Amino acid sequence: MLTAVVKLRLREDSSDSLPAIAEATLDLNGVAIRAHASADTMIEAIDRLEDRLGRRLRRHRKRLQDRRHRPEPEPAASHPGFASIPPDEREVVRHKSLAMHPMTVEEAADEMDLLDHGFYLYLDTDHDIDRVVFHNGDGAIHVVPAVDGEVLPGDTRPPIHPTPLVLNHLPLLEAEVLLDEGDEPFVFFAEPDSGRGQVLYRRFDGHYGLISPAI
Repeated sequence: MLTAVVKLRLREDSSDSLPAIAEATLDLNGVAIRAHASADTMIEAIDRLEDRLGRRLRRHRKRLQDRRHRPEPEPAASHPGFASIPPDEREVVRHKSLAMHPMTVEEAADEMDLLDHGFYLYLDTDHDIDRVVFHNGDGAIHVVPAVDGEVLPGDTRPPIHPTPLVLNHLPLLEAEVLLDEGDEPFVFFAEPDSGRGQVLYRRFDGHYGLISPAI
């Protein structure tokens, strides 16, 4: 069974960047494939939507193929979780600098899902700030920091909730302390010199990874 719902709309305020919005949801035998795109014109938004849907459909097909050829897991198998390493032995072993292109929160959520990541650092085109979208296990998508008066659209995906956060300007060592003391998988903080948002996250090997914007 295949059904599709496509929504096209223009932001009411013509001064907004990327005013053309295109959203689509495909139902493939009960599996929802969603995509969202925005652009300066509706034709560009539709082209981007087509590209995103194509990539998601190819990824879904690959998952089905991998599942057919994957051996059955052992009954006692479980998620390994994070390796246990004393805090004073943990290191930042992976540092990625991203050339972040401005995008909307909906597009950032799409990219996060497309990459199968639990969080995604991006530059918000509507507010010109660094933000993070993330899953936290409640079935919804969250975005930090929250913006006063912001209305988050998009009823073709799990809802996106703003999460209050004071974006602290911290040196990396203090961010490591916060990550060690809490149960969260990452810490979103601002680098003191540049003021740009960064994400320090837990790796499964027990060490840290750091994601920061390319400046």
